[in-house]
Amino acid sequence: MRILIVSTWFPSADRPDIAPFNVAHAKAITRNHDVQVVHAQLGGSGPIRQEEYAGLPVTRVPINPRRPLAVARSLSTLRRLVRGADVVHSMAFSSLGVLAPLYPVIGKRWVHTEHWSGTAFPDRIPGVWQRLSAARHLLRLPRRVSTVSSVLAEAIAKFARRDAVDVIPCVVDESFRPVPQPSWTPLKLVAVGGLVTGKRPQSAVDTVRELVATGVDTHLTWVGDGALHDEIRERITEYGLADRIDLVGAVSPEKVADHVRAANLFFLPTAFETFLAAGAEAIACGRPVVLPNTGGFTDYVTEANGVIIEQDDPKTLAQAVQQARDRFADVSADTISATGTSRFSEETIAEKFDEFYSHLEK
Repeated sequence: MRILIVSTWFPSADRPDIAPFNVAHAKAITRNHDVQVVHAQLGGSGPIRQEEYAGLPVTRVPINPRRPLAVARSLSTLRRLVRGADVVHSMAFSSLGVLAPLYPVIGKRWVHTEHWSGTAFPDRIPGVWQRLSAARHLLRLPRRVSTVSSVLAEAIAKFARRDAVDVIPCVVDESFRPVPQPSWTPLKLVAVGGLVTGKRPQSAVDTVRELVATGVDTHLTWVGDGALHDEIRERITEYGLADRIDLVGAVSPEKVADHVRAANLFFLPTAFETFLAAGAEAIACGRPVVLPNTGGFTDYVTEANGVIIEQDDPKTLAQAVQQARDRFADVSADTISATGTSRFSEETIAEKFDEFYSHLEK
């Protein structure tokens, strides 16, 4: 089929870090279908342009409400593209508002994929979004909706059509392959995520401090950057942990895999996640995960590949890290990887999207 993916979140050459999960889903869909992507650039300017990104044909369509004539041209382009598609597949909540004026044209060919926690839990998102939460009823426009975890699916089901929500997880790239564990001395932890409030890097530093204080020789590598970088660096220095915690910043996907495989355990004291692709990637590399019970990763983290705890204070987190070390020290990377790899392969996700689309024929 001809699938038109429309998303307000899509990476570009100058912003390759934006929504890699949308790219991964789009590439999975191309295994069995002819895919074209429209990047609806909210607030954007300039001409409509066509390019290729990650092997996908992408039409960049700026949509700026302050430029009504330009918006009219953009909607005209969207209308033409929508008419030529067998399925219109929106990704990211704000894409619903972009396509809503074209609902009479799209009709029953519309499906949607949602990754964002703010859609289901607006109280977690500060600022204007909380005042716009009523817009969640736009989820009734698509014929079906997919989410990346059961936690998110359950939360948004009341805003979508009845019995119209499916779970289709994120894709884990095949580059995240298992390799044998390095030495467990020192205990090597890795975290992947932004240095932002929601990932709680302060708690990670406090946990390392607790581990060291109790005699556990520990090293943490944090992969990712963000607004809290300077604050976290100061905290590390204050605690005398400069030789135990590395902030390596944002790196390319293949480098992420390298950092994960160089560690013994994946550890992230995150406040909330809809899926946590980094956790699934760590498991694919054969690395157990240690996490607080705060999100959709409970779909795939089990006693066979990780430790999830209810309390998330540094002392309890440190105990969980030691528990994971003791439980998995003699478990092979291949054994841990096998608990999740096939579930998140591009081939598996492609099959799930095929089934997802098949409901449009009923």
